[in-house]
Amino acid sequence: MKPVSDKRRKRDAIYATRRQQVWERGNGMCEHCYMAAMGSVHHVAGRGGPDPHRLDNLKGLCEPCHRKAHAEPEWARSVGLMRSRIEN
Repeated sequence: MKPVSDKRRKRDAIYATRRQQVWERGNGMCEHCYMAAMGSVHHVAGRGGPDPHRLDNLKGLCEPCHRKAHAEPEWARSVGLMRSRIEN
């Protein structure tokens, strides 16, 4: 098994902190439908780039909203759950 690099360890720690901040920001509820409990954190503009885990790139979503965002990208763009990295 390959050892985890310090860079990866630091990035994972930042992501864990940001995930907690997203949960607190949304009071544990989906930041799209506001009806269901948050299940996962969604990267609006993907995980690429220099700081993919910044708070304005993260949305706390319930599992149905998260699945729909990935299954229907046109819909996700229209409701602000997906954007290109170029738009940042």
